[in-house]
Amino acid sequence: MAEPKIWTAAELEQMSPNERDAIVRAGFETDLTKVSPDLLERTRRKIAAHIAANEDTQPAPR
Repeated sequence: MAEPKIWTAAELEQMSPNERDAIVRAGFETDLTKVSPDLLERTRRKIAAHIAANEDTQPAPR
């Protein structure tokens, strides 16, 4: 697989907001089988800790 392009600030500044958005979104990985198991485990622990710390609190009014 080819290495992803590293964009310079100058290149990004010349793009439209939609072009920059497309580049950012192209870098998102949505297939969890392609994500490091260590990253997934750390993320799960952080989410569980956040839920435990906030499960008895009321949501902020909107």
